[in-house]
Amino acid sequence: MNIIKNQMKIFEVIFLTIIIILVFMSFIALVSIHWALYNNYSFSFSPVGINTYLTAFCQYKVLFISFITVITAYFGLLRLQVETDTNKDRIKQDRFLEWKTRLDILFVEIESRDPDMKKEFIKIRDKFFSQIYEINFSISNKEQLIQIFQKNFQGIIGCFEIYNKRFIENGGFYQNQNSSYSFDSFRYLLLNSFDETYTDMKTDLEKLYLTVLSTVLPAVKIDNTYYRSS
Repeated sequence: MNIIKNQMKIFEVIFLTIIIILVFMSFIALVSIHWALYNNYSFSFSPVGINTYLTAFCQYKVLFISFITVITAYFGLLRLQVETDTNKDRIKQDRFLEWKTRLDILFVEIESRDPDMKKEFIKIRDKFFSQIYEINFSISNKEQLIQIFQKNFQGIIGCFEIYNKRFIENGGFYQNQNSSYSFDSFRYLLLNSFDETYTDMKTDLEKLYLTVLSTVLPAVKIDNTYYRSS
């Protein structure tokens, strides 16, 4: 789609350049015609006078026809561009509704234990969708993952964790340093937001998630007597 848009921009620039040249040449032709008529004829609204006036344009007819043709083609290009943009927006909107429906189903699975995560996802849903739409719902490497994670989720990971139902029930105690109550729900939502992911995405995502948690919740409380897995 971007290739088509770039091609249309190129055609638009070419058309505008040609139009400017033709406008300049047509202006010179009109001045030349009227100057010649002024010096050689006395204009009248008689049939002969009108015929003389129109005949004077004949030597430049190719120029004027070219000008009209290019103008018509230019406005045709603008109309095509509007139709293309409209079609693109319609496709994007249809894709958004499909993706939103998928997320709504996923929310049902995690809402009971991570209600705050659903709320935060909904807040950033439009921005998040625009980003993954541009990459065709496909994430192929760690660099893309980091970029998406930092732009959308890095600042709200702490909220996901402290409002998790099990975090609250267990008093904020963890089984070990590499534990997280909310990661499973987050992984479930994020991975299923894409159509295609790369092999190690889950591992990379968990490292990113735990790294952020270690800065948000630096004093992790570890006590197996408080920690419950259910």
